[in-house]
Amino acid sequence: MIFIPHDKKLDRSLTGYTLIMPSVSVGNVGQLAVDILITNLSTEKIGLIHHPAIYPLVGGDPYDPNSNDVVTSADLHLVHELPLVIMQIRAPLIKGERPKFLSELSAWCKSAGIQDIVLLASCNAYERWENNQLTGSQLRYLTSKVPQNDVELLKSVGASELEERVDEFGNKHRFLSGAGFVKQFMETCDLPVAALFKFVDEGDNTHDAFVLVNFLNAWKKLLQTADPSWKAPFSWRNMFGGAAPNSIY
Repeated sequence: MIFIPHDKKLDRSLTGYTLIMPSVSVGNVGQLAVDILITNLSTEKIGLIHHPAIYPLVGGDPYDPNSNDVVTSADLHLVHELPLVIMQIRAPLIKGERPKFLSELSAWCKSAGIQDIVLLASCNAYERWENNQLTGSQLRYLTSKVPQNDVELLKSVGASELEERVDEFGNKHRFLSGAGFVKQFMETCDLPVAALFKFVDEGDNTHDAFVLVNFLNAWKKLLQTADPSWKAPFSWRNMFGGAAPNSIY
């Protein structure tokens, strides 16, 4: 994995920082949530990530209509007020290259001094399987190597750990339908990782993204307000195209 700084003279330590990134998953909820964070936090684009596992992509700046900057498949943003960096991944991973990318991403995080990682993702709502998943909060979390006090904070904001399933052989496992690379990355990375999920259906998933961001904010206190008012990213204005022309009626 290659990190290409936005400014070749950039010399910035990420030691002690938290990395927030999406897993490309059902409804693109993690990616939408990351767009909300980049729009509402004081961020600076510090570079891009290049790897053969990520489908190539280039486009205009989705956060500022007056900018001449371009975005790629994976960009990295620094949050000024917090020890926080945000990675946006805009394209799915090529299946055969995915293990190598996740391994190299984990190694890069360690070499850059990243302290812990938060994954934002979603799961297929139609795969819910027991009463406590079908009703009540649709938010879940999973953690790996996360300190117990942080896990207790997650529980204190009303979060529930993703339930285990029992297969026909009596073995317990976590079923992450539609969640992308979450499980594989958590098994690969030896840094503390927390994954925050929401059960969703495909469609207009912008509301799900706001719910997921509120969940993250309640835990990490990114904005010091109990009921933050998140601004929608500029690029969402034309997400579903313009209104139907009157001439068709």
